[in-house]
Amino acid sequence: MRRWLGSTLTAKAISVFVLPLTACTSGLSEEPPTVWRQDTDVLNCTPAAFGDSEFLLVTLGPGHGAELAILRHSDDAPYFLVVQSPPADMRILMTREEFAEATTVRLSTATSGYRWVKDGENERIFTTPGRYTIQVSELLESELGGHTCTVEYRALSAGVSARRASTPTRRR
Repeated sequence: MRRWLGSTLTAKAISVFVLPLTACTSGLSEEPPTVWRQDTDVLNCTPAAFGDSEFLLVTLGPGHGAELAILRHSDDAPYFLVVQSPPADMRILMTREEFAEATTVRLSTATSGYRWVKDGENERIFTTPGRYTIQVSELLESELGGHTCTVEYRALSAGVSARRASTPTRRR
């Protein structure tokens, strides 16, 4: 009986002292998830699908942040257009301060961004048909998160695409 009582007390001691301690410390090593929201009052991208002769209009609402990036889904390529402390060879779209004050940004399919990988460089972003996610944040490389919208790029053939990218669109 004593042995049974001893093992019961040990089990109770473990459940009373060790389990709460584990519960308290288990969250310490885990990072909170970064939250990316879709809210058209903060970030709206139109049209939802566009081609080579069209522009993507990015409408920015209050609190949209100071940085802008685009993720190409086909190869998970991240392109930064506005960022704090850009690399020396990065061609920025505008400064963080200008972006924070902006209400709209008009992007053509010839828009370039800095491919945010080791040994990255400035590259044309919209080169492959498919999904692209636009991200805005106060600080992209943080756990702050921000807002996103996703669009579809429909490319024409390479020859037509290159000609249209260099020819301005005129209304008649």
